[in-house]
Amino acid sequence: MRNAIDHIVVDVEIQKNVDDLPGKWKDTDKMGVAVAVVYEFLTDRYHVYLEGDVPELRERLLRADRISGYNIWGFDFPVIFGLEVASHRPALQPKTNDILQRIWKAPRYNSMRHLGWKLDAVCRGTLGVGKSAEGVDAPKWYQAGQLGRVISYCLDDVRLERNLTTHVDDCESVRHETGMVLPIPAVVPA
Repeated sequence: MRNAIDHIVVDVEIQKNVDDLPGKWKDTDKMGVAVAVVYEFLTDRYHVYLEGDVPELRERLLRADRISGYNIWGFDFPVIFGLEVASHRPALQPKTNDILQRIWKAPRYNSMRHLGWKLDAVCRGTLGVGKSAEGVDAPKWYQAGQLGRVISYCLDDVRLERNLTTHVDDCESVRHETGMVLPIPAVVPA
């Protein structure tokens, strides 16, 4: 079995439009969880969490051995735990595998930072497929009562993030949609 540890991938979609918040992207504590999806490598299953399931979602994250995703440290965790963007859960740090953080820390990143390393650009270059929509649309769908659409979008993002995680673990690199390849150093387990 490839992954004998409890390795999960998480993604969250928010309830409120960022432009409606006074602090914009810094107000992660005010955004609210519309939908979160967790993929479990051990069971090969997806779990959907809605607004009322946030306490279960938090417990799931705390139980995991490794948590992967894209910008989870700077966005998903603060939203899920209702924290301002600068605040974090110390218990999550050693188990966090944030692909965007790893890109930013890669030795050659500074020479390529101008490219813009959004999930869509990295997945198009690395996996040959991009996102199914834009994240800014999810709060609009949520507010319009289109919960199924938000769930589908979040599931699509988690599939991409799962595949990107596997690629980075196996190949130790990502490719931007422009064709530029960025080596990503391996993570050494603590």
